Amino acid sequence: MRRLTGLVLPIILLLIVTSNCKFDEQTAPIPVADTSVPSLILPLNNSSDQSVNQIFQWDSENAVSYDLLLDKFNPPANVAAAGIKTKTYTNPLPLDYGFTYFWRVRANLPDGSQKISAVQSFKTTLNLNPAANGYALYFKDLSTELPNLVHLIFQVVDLNGKTVPVLQRSDFDFYEDGLPIQSESLVEIKKRDELAFKLRTVLMLDNSTSLTATELNNIRSAVKSFIANMKPYQETAIYQFSENVEKLSGFTSDKDSLNRSADRYSGGKSTTALYKAVVTGASLWKDNLTFNNAVQGTMIIFTDGNETSTPTSAALADALSAVYNKIVFSIGLSGKDPLDVETLKKIGTAGYFGITSTTQLDAQFSLVQKSISDYANSFYQLNYKSPRRGGGDYSVILKLKNNPYNGDLSYIISKYSSAGFVSKRGNQ
Repeated sequence: MRRLTGLVLPIILLLIVTSNCKFDEQTAPIPVADTSVPSLILPLNNSSDQSVNQIFQWDSENAVSYDLLLDKFNPPANVAAAGIKTKTYTNPLPLDYGFTYFWRVRANLPDGSQKISAVQSFKTTLNLNPAANGYALYFKDLSTELPNLVHLIFQVVDLNGKTVPVLQRSDFDFYEDGLPIQSESLVEIKKRDELAFKLRTVLMLDNSTSLTATELNNIRSAVKSFIANMKPYQETAIYQFSENVEKLSGFTSDKDSLNRSADRYSGGKSTTALYKAVVTGASLWKDNLTFNNAVQGTMIIFTDGNETSTPTSAALADALSAVYNKIVFSIGLSGKDPLDVETLKKIGTAGYFGITSTTQLDAQFSLVQKSISDYANSFYQLNYKSPRRGGGDYSVILKLKNNPYNGDLSYIISKYSSAGFVSKRGNQ
């Protein structure tokens, strides 16, 4: 009995001590993730063989907009797009083949603060066969028209970003809810020159006092050459800026009127309101690629110096937000005032051109005009008579036959409603 008591007593004491320890323990709080910090979804981190026509996707809460930072260097500093309102972004121009890219997303919160994601990387695919690397299709708009018409506007470019203006109906496959669209649906493909297409171009020209009378005259001559080469479906507006932004002409296709406006281009003040000029120019048009009214805008901005009017990060952010999802070409004249080439590259969403003399401006305008024209010629429209009735939702899938590229941009899928669709005598 004594031996049993001797064993029980230490056990009881051990239980008491252990119990006291448990009561004194402090439970460590579980950290709560900050959902406003973007989490990157696509492309996958450290992935390889990624398409040069890249789609970026992330998740975040409470942000009013996002900035995408994309670069070949780590950490990425280049702002590829600013003021993004959605949680996905499709790069408008192909990336380089066979390179490692670093990217991150910055969330702009309602109180003015920012949260930035971790850096992730991916590597683009090698261009093993440049002559046959495939084509990417970009969805632009889908609309319906009674009694039973479906219209789909889209764009085709190759994986080097070059436009493809020569495709025919026989080059495509069409499906509705996974089934081929039958011949009785009267499928047709129209090119840009068969559409109600209008191209609007803004010429935004620096006229600060750093430009000499001879240089102003060279710029004026380059503008007149641009006017002479305008396309029949193109309208141009001309603005000049230094301390303020001044309209010389609104959008018009009247070449005589535009030439008279070009003659009014003259020297301005010593201040350069570059960011204000960018915001003003980008506000002059709204892209509207719809069936009855296709409008595609572009801006060409020329400057010989940096922003000196309001050189703040907020003003720059406003300028970058203004050109988001718009086609802008920037041209910088070096050798005079300091020139912030990196900022001009960010403003020039479709390309930056550097020149060392205003005598080179004419040639640069010609290159830009060709790019604008080629871009316009890459648009197509699919039209067909739908056999669907009853107001259901149906999917339309469009593919290019024998396309070597089979990534996410190798096809277009969209939906429409057949509400109100009826048959017409002699038609579906």
